[in-house]
Amino acid sequence: MAKVFLNKNEERRLLAGHQWIFSNEIERTEDIVKNGEVAELYAYGNKFLGKGFYNRNSLISYRHITDKDEPIDKAFLFKRISLANSLRKKNESCGDVYRMVNSESDFMPGLIIDRFENNFSLQIFSAGMNEYLDTITEILKENFKANLIIEKNNNELRVLEGLEKTERILFDNSGNEDKTFITEIDSIRYKIDLLKGQKTGFYLDQTGNRKLLRKYMNERYKVLDLFCNEGGFALNAAFAGAKDITAVDSSQHSTETAKENAALNNFQDINFICKDVFDYLNDLFQTKERFDFIILDPPSFTKSKKNIIPALKGYTELNAKAMRLLKPNSMLFTFSCSHHINEMNFEDAIARSANEVKRKIQIIEYSNCSFDHPVLPQMNETKYLKGILLRVI
Repeated sequence: MAKVFLNKNEERRLLAGHQWIFSNEIERTEDIVKNGEVAELYAYGNKFLGKGFYNRNSLISYRHITDKDEPIDKAFLFKRISLANSLRKKNESCGDVYRMVNSESDFMPGLIIDRFENNFSLQIFSAGMNEYLDTITEILKENFKANLIIEKNNNELRVLEGLEKTERILFDNSGNEDKTFITEIDSIRYKIDLLKGQKTGFYLDQTGNRKLLRKYMNERYKVLDLFCNEGGFALNAAFAGAKDITAVDSSQHSTETAKENAALNNFQDINFICKDVFDYLNDLFQTKERFDFIILDPPSFTKSKKNIIPALKGYTELNAKAMRLLKPNSMLFTFSCSHHINEMNFEDAIARSANEVKRKIQIIEYSNCSFDHPVLPQMNETKYLKGILLRVI
């Protein structure tokens, strides 16, 4: 059996609940045959700590999967996937559309499974879990009545693991040449294209926040949804009664899909614009147009710790621009999706935005990912999405 031995005291973070061991924390290895294989983990002094995936070519050299001496096989993976699925089933409001497995947060290192009824999207970020791709596909077919399974692995994190980037159909029992399908989330219908959509095919992490938006929406509001992707926030604003909605994104595919989603729901009051958001904002400042409610959901501003300072500056500048476009006593729902930016830093950036444009703000609500994206409190890497709902005076 492959074995990994830690330097003295390097097991403390793992014992506290973190799931990774970095290369500089390892004293030595024994009997390693290939990257991604299951290895036994030992503390300094040879105390057994469990099993996980070892990859000598990755900075994250070891990913923990169990504290026990047990086989990592099909039965083990089925049990873990079933446990994750049962957690989601405790919240009946989601129906059969949710993130079914959320990687380390569900103790399945490097594996993400998004479920859209009987259609599934997979992402794998670890060499070890990649060895079980066929087994996971079999489990979804045999135990979860999969109709369509898409491998959505076009991600730079795979390169760091020594894996190829790829997107393909793993299983298709639909009988349809067109792989798009219609699903319903919180009474709104969406056209889903798992092959062409971003990330896993559709952003499920904002499901709860899109529904939260409805609580604060008013039919008289003039609404601006920036970085709208496939229209989730704009559609929920329309569902809540807003009659004047503009939604902007730089992706032609996303805005075209958003238009189709609006038509599916007979929402006729949304103007979708395909344009760079920063260019669009600069154009707006040449007009007198102002809004009652702005949603600001940009992509991550940093993928590493070394860029935190410029990222915070970027959040400050972007939110200041949004506040300038709001009428007095209006609402801003703003987000950061980088785990390197913590809540305190993000809130400070928003406060600086308000000072910059001489507006007073009140925080109405804080939010995170939807319930199907659980967080390990001992592992900051599992907590990335932060939302703040503000009143801008």
